[in-house]
Parts: sequence; structure tokens; C-alpha cells
Amino acid sequence: MLEDLMNYIYGLLESTVITPYTATLKLFISFVLGGVIGVERQFRRRDAGMRTFTLICMGSTAAMLISIWIPQCYPDFLNGDPGRIAAQVLTGIGFLGAGAIIQSHGSVQGLTTAACIWVMAVVGLAVGAGMYLAAIITTLFSLFVLVSLERLEKRMYLDGVNKILAIHCSVSTPDLKLIRKTLESKKVYIVSVSYEQDYETNTSVITYKVNVNMNSSYSALFAEIRKLGYISQIKLLA
Repeated sequence: MLEDLMNYIYGLLESTVITPYTATLKLFISFVLGGVIGVERQFRRRDAGMRTFTLICMGSTAAMLISIWIPQCYPDFLNGDPGRIAAQVLTGIGFLGAGAIIQSHGSVQGLTTAACIWVMAVVGLAVGAGMYLAAIITTLFSLFVLVSLERLEKRMYLDGVNKILAIHCSVSTPDLKLIRKTLESKKVYIVSVSYEQDYETNTSVITYKVNVNMNSSYSALFAEIRKLGYISQIKLLA
């Protein structure tokens, strides 16, 4: 009985004809694969979680199924290109990925989630096309990147976290090299920098995106920066 069931499922997986049974099985596989990545994102309290990734993967699979089903049912349909509908998925998913990216105070967040959305859309298309092994391998590698490579990144940055450091100066031409040297002496690594000058008030604002050790003393860092003499305000934002 079990062997017959397994043979039946295997036959559905190998079939290239879209039927209600093959479509249901493929949608179930995409449901599982989307849920795997969705659970990881949900566990990290991301805005796009299990429901989002499951729907994205299943929707992409459904789009591919429709692309294949149309020329099968309408063989004389002149524009029955199996890849036409599916190709639009990657274009449309770009808008959804852009919505997951947040820009705040010079810091961009959500790029990893946006990349995951795009990858899971591709996984859904692969399942719909019957490329199950490729879809499973891509999902497993994506999970490895999200879980294991994050630890490697933290080690490279000495277990640091990215923050926005805004330094308000009472002069319009501060010594940027000296400020950089001061930050580096406190093991604050500069990722990017922006600089604003106000000649009317003779002031300036330097905004750094920095990577700092989670165990660092921010008070000691602020005190070292204040020694420069022309610092009027310091802000450290998450």
C-alpha cells in the first residue's frame, strides 16, 4: 500500500503535464520550502516572516504552473510561451523587495530580507517547472547563508553592531583625519561617512555609519571625541 502511494507520488513529480494533482503537489512543496525560510525570518523578528515567504513561493509556483498550463490546453495559441507569465514574477517581485528596504539616517536596512524575497520567488518558479532538486538545494543554501554566514560576519567585525554616529561641530572645517584617528583608536570601524557644512552659523555635522563592539563603553568614546574641543553634540543612533 505504502509502496503504491510512493510510486504514485513519484509519478506525479515526474509528470510534465499540469493536472489538479500535480499542481497541488507542487504548491505543497513550495509551501514547505517558503515556510523554511519564513520561519528563520520570523524567528529574527523581521517584518517579512513566515506568511510572507510562504505566499511568495506559492505565488511564484502558481505563476509557473499557469505558464505551462496555457500552451498545453491551447496548443494553437500563438503566444503560448511557457516563460512569459513566469518572467513577469521577477519583475513584480522587485517592487515587493524594494518595499522591504528601509532607509533611515543614512543607514539602509532590509537588504537581506529583500534578497530572500527574490530568491524565494526563483525557488517557487523552479518548483513550478519541476526542478525540485534545484529548488531544495537553493533553499538549503539560503538557510545556510542566513544562519551560518551571519556568525562569520560578526566575527569579522569583532561581534560588532552597525550604528549611526552623528558629531556636531562648532566649526565649519573640523579635522576629519583627526576624528577618524580618534574613532579608530577606540576600535570604531567606519563603514561610510557624510559631511555637512553651514557657513552662516559656522557649524558642521559629520555623520558616520560605524561598526562598534557591543561591549564598548560609549561614555568613554564620547569623552575621547569631546577632547577635540569643538564638539557641541554627539548622537549614537541604532
